[in-house]
Amino acid sequence: MNEMYITALTHRDELFDLTLRWLNDDFNVEDGSVVTRIFFYESAISAAVVDRMIEFLGNIFTRPLHVERIPEKRLLRERIIQYLPRQSLRSRQLTNIFRENPEYFFPRLPIDAVMITGCGPRLAAIGRIKRLSRVAEKVSFRLADALFREIKAEAQSIAEQRAVATGVPLAALISSDQEMRKDFVEAEEVVARRFRNKNVRIDREALTVNDLVGFKIIGDPDVLGRVPRLLQEVPGLTLVETEEYTGVYNASNVLVDVELPPPDELAALQGKFDASIAVRRGLDAGQTQKGFAAYLTQGARSVRLEIILTTYDDLMESEFGRSMHELRVLRLRQQQAYSGPIAQNAGYLIEYLLTLAAAPVVAVPELPVKMYGRYLPESIVAAKCALFGNEIDGGLLNAFCMKSDCLSRFCSTRRGAGIPQPP
Repeated sequence: MNEMYITALTHRDELFDLTLRWLNDDFNVEDGSVVTRIFFYESAISAAVVDRMIEFLGNIFTRPLHVERIPEKRLLRERIIQYLPRQSLRSRQLTNIFRENPEYFFPRLPIDAVMITGCGPRLAAIGRIKRLSRVAEKVSFRLADALFREIKAEAQSIAEQRAVATGVPLAALISSDQEMRKDFVEAEEVVARRFRNKNVRIDREALTVNDLVGFKIIGDPDVLGRVPRLLQEVPGLTLVETEEYTGVYNASNVLVDVELPPPDELAALQGKFDASIAVRRGLDAGQTQKGFAAYLTQGARSVRLEIILTTYDDLMESEFGRSMHELRVLRLRQQQAYSGPIAQNAGYLIEYLLTLAAAPVVAVPELPVKMYGRYLPESIVAAKCALFGNEIDGGLLNAFCMKSDCLSRFCSTRRGAGIPQPP
């Protein structure tokens, strides 16, 4: 198994160790500050990486390049149509379908993206930082797969014990559906106890997240074909891996390690910090400013990002057609092999951790999720809302007057009108 090893972060080892402790129900009161500090500092470091990539794009497309921040998926799709240099018959068909019913295309989905256009203006690239909720979901999916393998192995061991007790080899053991379900539930309990006993060990390399930060470069095949060579020619950029996707989704996926500037150069970025953001996240503005230089010296000297190379037609398919990204996400959710309580708890815990990183508080009394517990989604939503000082139901239940003095707040104060009055 692995957990939260995000290669786009310089302090990925520190975050990994913290989340491993949380899985094992080992919580420190300082953890909230640690998580918040990591993501606050890493946002500045990621900005330097994004600037480096935009500079690289200037080697491919005609300068000057224009950068626009995109906060919502509908706006992104509108801009894609606007800045395509040309449209094929298929692309025009997809555009017409979108125009006829934009609500069918997940319009108000929030995103953290930038669109880069060249002269013309002409679409050159789309950059994005994966939202924390998607990071949590992606990590929890992978962790669920690993947990499923472990639970199945434990269930097989339990079945082997039953076979020994009946004096037959496992292959000859005939088990009813009820017996197999009982084995699986018992296996879940065994794995859950390992978390409670704080003895779960995780291999951080097994489920690494490489795509927190990513760029999609869009162009004709001859332009895209030059990108890997150009990447290798840029000092401080190392091409790590290339993978080709063909079928309903056609693209090249490239992983690149980006060497960071020296810590003293990065430290100069603290002049761009908005102190109010640190305060809104529950941090002390002064201490946050002072701690940045030390943070930089303790982290990794490179980060990894994902680069997707795709043509204009394939981009249209991925945003409007047969390989729409949101539909691929929905299919992944539906195809999860294991969604039992341990998998759910892993997802809840990761989601809470990342929500805490953006919340206005850093101190929480305890973890609201234990890997060996049982919870409904409403409990986790309530815990996340509490980080922002909100109630999950918005106070609607207060409309039911259970005390005589509540009438003046929630009911009409006009006498009569059939409203019961306090004695």
